[in-house]
Amino acid sequence: MKIVFLTFIFISSLLFELKGQEDDPFEYGQEFLFGITKATNGGLFSGGFFRYSAKKSDRIFQTFGLEIANVRHPQERRVPSPTFFSSSSFYEGKEKYLISTRLMYGYDLLLFKKAEQKGVQINGVLIGGPTLGLVSPYLLRSEGGGLVTYSQYLNGSSIIGPAGYFSGIDQMEVVLGAHIRASLLFEFGTFKSKVTGFEVGFLGEIFSRQIELVPLGTKNYNFYPAAFVSILFGSRK
Repeated sequence: MKIVFLTFIFISSLLFELKGQEDDPFEYGQEFLFGITKATNGGLFSGGFFRYSAKKSDRIFQTFGLEIANVRHPQERRVPSPTFFSSSSFYEGKEKYLISTRLMYGYDLLLFKKAEQKGVQINGVLIGGPTLGLVSPYLLRSEGGGLVTYSQYLNGSSIIGPAGYFSGIDQMEVVLGAHIRASLLFEFGTFKSKVTGFEVGFLGEIFSRQIELVPLGTKNYNFYPAAFVSILFGSRK
């Protein structure tokens, strides 16, 4: 949340630079964006996305996209491995991974146009769509080389560390859901056909049932809200 708060402070200072940029706007009809995201319910790197936007009117663009993101329980806690010869860490009590695959559809509203070779462009973004929640077991590796979940360990001191994202892929299940997000996109690219900037906003995601990410004495949820910041790049034409 601290990152998001500091970002909003930075945004307010940018608004003073927008005056006069409408005099020489760069007109474009299509936009292709790639980005990486840091969300409050994800890790250091929460996920990545691709979006395509097509012009519908002078200030409105229709947007389609795909995002893949890791979602974590708010009470997940990383601890170091208790074994002497391992330097890795793992999430204590965590039972499952949740990877959200989000199909995105929505609109970009151009709030402030950017001059052809200078200035800042600001878009308001409203996107939503279906989510496929890919749920797989969070497997841990023991001193003996076996792979089991945290709740299956009789002796927690034998845990070496996590086995990795793909270790339980053969046990994966799909949970249906939906998401909606609202954000502001700030673009600073020096050249008219290139996009460089960041996006800040809020996301709400709901699934058809509760997902037991950390089931040991902890409340689990089917709704996951988050604030996020994305770094993005792309092109226009």
